[in-house]
Amino acid sequence: MARTIDISTKLTKERPKLKLADGVEFEIDNRKNTILILNQMIQETDLNDLREVDGILELLLGKGAVQKICEMDITFADYQTIFIACMAGALNEDFETVEARFQRAREEI
Repeated sequence: MARTIDISTKLTKERPKLKLADGVEFEIDNRKNTILILNQMIQETDLNDLREVDGILELLLGKGAVQKICEMDITFADYQTIFIACMAGALNEDFETVEARFQRAREEI
């Protein structure tokens, strides 16, 4: 008789959330197909072009969320922090790990 490995309790459809302030939270899309698209976009994107970074954020957060973030009139440093946090949520990594990777990539430019 075949053995059954039950992983049903390990699977979740929960999405990470990005909290910017009290009452301002956005769900990060970390689904497999989204991450495949994200990987392709990252390879083809100039991360110094904010319009292209907006496109990545739209993929992960949705157009409405990016519009709300832009309406917040935040600093560029805060925008970078939001981008890093979204990448961390999407990739299921710690913020600090993604931030260090981002800093290394910027130094190579």
